[in-house]
Amino acid sequence: MNRLITNILNHTDKQISILIIFLMTISLYLIGEASGFDSVFFFKQLFFIMLGLIVYYLVSIFNINMIYRYAFFIYLFSIALLILTLFLGHESHGSKRWIDLIYFKLQTSEIIKLTLPIVLVKVYDMNKKRSIHFNEIFALALTIIPFLLIFVQPDLGTSLIILFTGFLIIFLNGLNYKKILFIVLSFLIISPYLWINVLKDYQKSRVLNLLDPFSNPLEGGYHSIQASIAIGSGGLFGRNSSSASQVDLSFLPETHTDFIFAVLSEHYGFIGNIIFFTVVILLISRAMHISLNLHSHVNRVLASTYVIIFTLCFFINVAMVSGLIPIVGVPLPIISYGGSALIVYLILFGFINSLNNNKTLIAD
Repeated sequence: MNRLITNILNHTDKQISILIIFLMTISLYLIGEASGFDSVFFFKQLFFIMLGLIVYYLVSIFNINMIYRYAFFIYLFSIALLILTLFLGHESHGSKRWIDLIYFKLQTSEIIKLTLPIVLVKVYDMNKKRSIHFNEIFALALTIIPFLLIFVQPDLGTSLIILFTGFLIIFLNGLNYKKILFIVLSFLIISPYLWINVLKDYQKSRVLNLLDPFSNPLEGGYHSIQASIAIGSGGLFGRNSSSASQVDLSFLPETHTDFIFAVLSEHYGFIGNIIFFTVVILLISRAMHISLNLHSHVNRVLASTYVIIFTLCFFINVAMVSGLIPIVGVPLPIISYGGSALIVYLILFGFINSLNNNKTLIAD
């Protein structure tokens, strides 16, 4: 047993592990402050953290290179879960994003964050001798399928992250600037059509409320206004429970999920945010350092993509809660309540550990 524990600890990066455990401790405490330390959310998250840590350490000692062999099967399985969600998914707030597994609800769109990068890097590695155009079209097709399945749930935030992930891997494998310019111009040209015929009314409302949240303060702009008040009222050192009006008097909804950053800001202020951002930046920097120093191009692209996904989701949530971008329902990685997202991010960092442990001897 001691030998197993020693082996596990030797195969995990100590800095990443310490920073992740520190963030999960913050998460649990903030969820307790937002929903009560005797609430079901607190104890469920405690269970998810313990389960997630076990998964994290097991994945870290697993040779991820073996997964490449089954990349397409893993991808197809995650697509099947997304299709199953559309028909049998649990509906909440007008969206079908979860499969009810009795003891917890599985958010299937989170799984594709892990499986899509694996299958895309496999495509490029498997088809080295084919033309770059073939690989780009193939990778784009594999990206569009989960993008559409998630978009119709509807989950605009996650679907755009998946689309970004696909383009990111295509870019890292040599997408030239002319094609990038073509994509940007094409998006600008079709954006009026997307606004009129694709975006739902509540999604348009979120964009418009970003420009002027006080135009609809009791409905579309309510979350943005209350979150901004919570962040601003925290001041330098934060406010205790007796004076933290937005969170503790329940003016701000969803405080244990999407808006948990507002809880941190109101209770611990600017200083608390500085400490929090420092820990997250250290985690991102360490993970990216490991990713860029992997010897294999395939592994570098995969690990870097995982780090960028984590970073993107982190800053989308903070920007969303701060009123800098429309509310898109992206939780704060590792911090927000939820087992699916937490375990996926822990697997993500476990994969980075695994790639670091199984470096090829010859760089390419």
